[in-house]
Amino acid sequence: MLLGQLMKEDLITCNLVSKDKIQVIEEMAELFIKTAVVKDKSGFCATIKKREDLESTAIGDGIAIPHGRSDAVNSLKVALGRSKDGVEFASLDKKPVHLIFMIAAPVEARKEYLQAVAKIARLLKSNIMKQALFEAETPKDVMKLIADFDNMVLEEIEVKTKEGRVIYKK
Repeated sequence: MLLGQLMKEDLITCNLVSKDKIQVIEEMAELFIKTAVVKDKSGFCATIKKREDLESTAIGDGIAIPHGRSDAVNSLKVALGRSKDGVEFASLDKKPVHLIFMIAAPVEARKEYLQAVAKIARLLKSNIMKQALFEAETPKDVMKLIADFDNMVLEEIEVKTKEGRVIYKK
């Protein structure tokens, strides 16, 4: 599975307007609604918020990866939002989040869902790629970066979990 297969320009916004975690979740869920990835916004948002209540998905370095599997989701997809000013997201390093990769998955897509989380974590391990994503001006620019990443990283990535949640390690 390539990350570029899970993303498309319509699921990317380089200018989030929301200023807090809950508003960002709602704003990004709207991208999934507009592209028919999600059929029930409130149900999907409830899933994401429930996951955030367990533990913040803001992993530090200005990045968050909110994710969830839900009956409200039609197909596994990834949305990306960027906030130039940053958003308070209860990050591990207490700093604002600027890049938010949100993963929507149907309940039955367990393995593929975990692979998507792992691919994003791997993408964000590269400081060069991270900086390029921070600087990307358009969804087209972002998709070009994702395509470059997919061309460099073709092997399947192993995912570590604890109590059903992905463990993020830097």
